[in-house]
Amino acid sequence: MAQTWLVTGAAGFIGCNLSAHLLERGASVVGFDNFMTGKHENIDRLLAGYPEGFSFIKGDILNPNEICEAAAGCENAVHLAAQVSVQRSVDDMVETNAINVDGFLNTYDAALKAGAKRFIYASSCAVYGDNPDLPLRENSATGPLSPYAVSKLTNELYADVLARLHPQMTATGLRFFNIYGPWQDHNGGYAAVIPKWIASLMRGERPTIFGDGSASRDFCFVDDLCSVVTAAARREGGPDHAVYNVASGSHVSILELCEEIAREVTRSGINIPFDGPLFQPHRDGDILHSYADIAAIRKTFAYSPEFGLSDGLRAIIGRQWGRA
Repeated sequence: MAQTWLVTGAAGFIGCNLSAHLLERGASVVGFDNFMTGKHENIDRLLAGYPEGFSFIKGDILNPNEICEAAAGCENAVHLAAQVSVQRSVDDMVETNAINVDGFLNTYDAALKAGAKRFIYASSCAVYGDNPDLPLRENSATGPLSPYAVSKLTNELYADVLARLHPQMTATGLRFFNIYGPWQDHNGGYAAVIPKWIASLMRGERPTIFGDGSASRDFCFVDDLCSVVTAAARREGGPDHAVYNVASGSHVSILELCEEIAREVTRSGINIPFDGPLFQPHRDGDILHSYADIAAIRKTFAYSPEFGLSDGLRAIIGRQWGRA
């Protein structure tokens, strides 16, 4: 895989894991991030671990000149940089639209001007809304329930049009279903649920569930996502633009997830007093049930998830907290 890749959002947990995945397979990676939510330590770890293959440019996808500088010479572009919190999008829809829509267009344009052959971008299962037609397929009806979801669906619409206008660069949208893994932020009000609950339990605190815990999700380990990205870049032929679900193909209730995390933390050797979670009211914009049909990526990319939920939780606890 001796190619040069642009990875926006490289300081985020998906971006740093993807960058490492590519670098380990012989690629060169140009990371790009403004550290709005990304972590300096993620970039420091990549620079130290891959001094010859990884370079980093601090910049903003809202600045066309900065993203064009980063994209120069790249054959593949992976656009991960975004405002990804549903609640934050409800609190500030204008900011979310600017980052997620204008930033998307700037990155696409930069990759196109750089002569990149493939543009792979992060969409989201949030575009489906609270669709009862489960499991969700790529042709299932969309129905965004938050400004964040609207911004991701807008990206897909733009990509479909732009790929037909500029067929020299294919576009692939990946609808992420609750990606989790090492180095995911576990601090702050917008922290993802799995790392937040692991950290809470390790501190002896009770995790908080919004709603009654019956909501269900399809959680996909980040290593499986990385395999999809590399497969998408290798694929020859196919449509100028296509969108795929990226998920595990199974689902678990939020309450069951909480109990599984508690079991894995205990298994790692930490004696925690788990008295069950705390329950808070359901949050506006949160979807009740979401899980995917992954037949399309199985067929197109020969995808087979390698990590079940317990496998992924053990990998996080082992890699990030140093407890096997």
